[in-house]
Amino acid sequence: MLTIAVALVFVDVAVRKLLGIKRAKLTDPKGKKIDVLGRIICVILVFITYPAVIKTDVLQIEHLFVIFFTILFCFQAIIQYIYIKESKEFIITLLMNVVFVAFLFNIDSLLKLYS
Repeated sequence: MLTIAVALVFVDVAVRKLLGIKRAKLTDPKGKKIDVLGRIICVILVFITYPAVIKTDVLQIEHLFVIFFTILFCFQAIIQYIYIKESKEFIITLLMNVVFVAFLFNIDSLLKLYS
């Protein structure tokens, strides 16, 4: 798990330097409300779909997490794109999603490597 954290920090720092993207926070009150509401809805949907997915064996748990985190990261990127006009912060968010999903797809290999 430390590998994921190091990779995410590396992507964050490297891409910010390469593209000259400064950190920007969501300051618009309307954007903050939509962001919090969207995250709550995503978490509720995961808690609702989790038992059904596990019981029916439609997806493996890793795939459920990949879908969940992709939806969450993409939602965050859309909110950043709409409400942080002067920044390209959404690019960092989308790249973090790609790195995180790549690690989630290879989590079994990583666990075998470190055990």
